[in-house]
Amino acid sequence: MKRLTIVIALAGCQDALDQRLAIVDQPRVLAITSEPPEVVPGASATLTALLAGPDGTLAEIPAWSLCDAPKPPTVDNAVADGCVQDQVTPLGDAASITATIPLDACRTFGPDVVSAGFRPRDPDPTGGYYQPIRAAVPSIDLSFGFTRITCNLANAPGDVAQQYKTTYVANTNPTLLELTLDGIPATAGSVMPDRDVALSVGWPAAAVESYLYYDQTSQTLTTRRESMRVSWFATAGTLAVDASAVAEADSSTTVSTTWHTPSAGGLAFLWLVLRDSRGGIATASYPVTVR
Repeated sequence: MKRLTIVIALAGCQDALDQRLAIVDQPRVLAITSEPPEVVPGASATLTALLAGPDGTLAEIPAWSLCDAPKPPTVDNAVADGCVQDQVTPLGDAASITATIPLDACRTFGPDVVSAGFRPRDPDPTGGYYQPIRAAVPSIDLSFGFTRITCNLANAPGDVAQQYKTTYVANTNPTLLELTLDGIPATAGSVMPDRDVALSVGWPAAAVESYLYYDQTSQTLTTRRESMRVSWFATAGTLAVDASAVAEADSSTTVSTTWHTPSAGGLAFLWLVLRDSRGGIATASYPVTVR
């Protein structure tokens, strides 16, 4: 069986930012973007995979499948074992695929329960639930992207649940501004070999959305802001960190890191993946001449 790669960063993922994954030395799926990133069950979303390898962005075609298996509380992975095996609905092979999210997604992956005594599934720390969608590419680890599904509140007072249903606004994907290398647009120049280069990137202030959140302790609705995280990838050289985060209380709209360029000249590739805490994603790729 192929190894499993989960291509997602939810608000609840508190993993260390430096995972030593930044150097792309073999074919990998770096991100799976859902457009839109959040839908109601029965609506559709288009999934696109960003595939990368040592020689740049790849044009491989994934085989897409909709995950049908709910994840038991005892399973540590982000998806149930059945989604890795055969509890899936094939969607077809394409660079991008449009999937209709099942009408019962909030029952399978969310808080809507149908049997007495079965507790609702836990949301992520932003209150979200997600439909897993599998992308299988030959010679690349099996990968999953996730479309957020808008579900009703669980165990909330009736008036609060109704207010949430009528006023909650679904997430939209963020956007990235252009990457700069030592303050120069990445598309405008080259870099010298074996040097430290400052990588900086930002996003419009409007890309950080406020959203309605249900506080189960106080049983009230509050307004929160999304946190943001940029993952850095390169085909050569070294990166000081693999990801840079901005917390929800931080109004910053830029992050930076240091890229120590490769010692040999030639063409290198950089990729950036911006994720908001509600599952929205934006990606960018840059070929960079080292000379």
